[in-house]
Amino acid sequence: MNNKLEAKVKRDNSLATFLPNNATAYAGDTAFEAAATKQIADYAATSIAAAAAEVNNTGYSLQKVIAKDAASVLASQLCGNSQVSLDLSGNFIVSKSLNSTLSFYSQASDTTSAARLQNAHDIMNTNVLIITPEYVTPAQLTTLQTKINTFTGLSGTTTSVNSTSPVLTKAVSDNVKIGAADVIVLKKLGKKYLITNPTFYSELEKVCKIPPVTVRHTPVNFTLTNSITLALLPNVEGTLSKTKELGLSNSLGIMPYTDVSAGLAMATFALPGFITGVQPVRIIRGATNTFAIALVPGVMTAEMEAAITAKVDAFIVAENVKKAAKAAKAKARKDAKDAKKKL
Repeated sequence: MNNKLEAKVKRDNSLATFLPNNATAYAGDTAFEAAATKQIADYAATSIAAAAAEVNNTGYSLQKVIAKDAASVLASQLCGNSQVSLDLSGNFIVSKSLNSTLSFYSQASDTTSAARLQNAHDIMNTNVLIITPEYVTPAQLTTLQTKINTFTGLSGTTTSVNSTSPVLTKAVSDNVKIGAADVIVLKKLGKKYLITNPTFYSELEKVCKIPPVTVRHTPVNFTLTNSITLALLPNVEGTLSKTKELGLSNSLGIMPYTDVSAGLAMATFALPGFITGVQPVRIIRGATNTFAIALVPGVMTAEMEAAITAKVDAFIVAENVKKAAKAAKAKARKDAKDAKKKL
């Protein structure tokens, strides 16, 4: 369901609760009682339809997406290190059994991703002595197993969060239309209470209004790691040109953004002891966007800071120019249409 439809369902829910709780206010008013009874029954049907439409998303949480990303990032990094070590020692068959591509894990379905992650862990764990601790340590594999367990232990799915069955959603929409008709009838029948029971009338008017629609934005998650040790980096400060939010990575090295619009954006990542990262990213609407960023240890100089500031500023200026040009074209088209209407 979309956000507007959900808001209407909430309105119907509130009304179906309000009416029986205030039944004494309209006791003996046969017409209003009949309308109230119908609204309550109609909402019961809406509630069942809404539950069915949301079943694909039951149990979904951003935590599951974050957990999947965290496990995938670490697995791809450890696989890459293992392959280097295995190739150097001539163990090419074992090396080829590993996959260091991030999307191989993060973009697969949850079931497939979990199986691939576990398989990668088990192969590295079996050959950890051959790989040697300079490349992968038992402690890192233990961390990977913990991340896999966290991901697989969370309920719901990550791939169906942005989609529900069109048929089920239409059923909700049809029920909501019936509910909207009920609201109109109740508001008309309730006008008589403006004089006789103004408090009830006022509350009825309030509960018949659709609540504010929650605006949903495309979520974006960055996973920050040390390019040398592969350790996850907490407390990395970030900026993203498509949002006013200021990013900060958590203890898992995840920097989430929730209020982001789609399109090309410029991201920065700063942490003392590391070279500030600057990365252009394309945000895709209707999907959870995940990116892996490896920061290089080092000391930032004043010249480097100035160069990064100039790069980000130039990007923002270029984007604003594009927006202005797009707006100008839209205005020109509108003016042309208006001119034709006057002819």
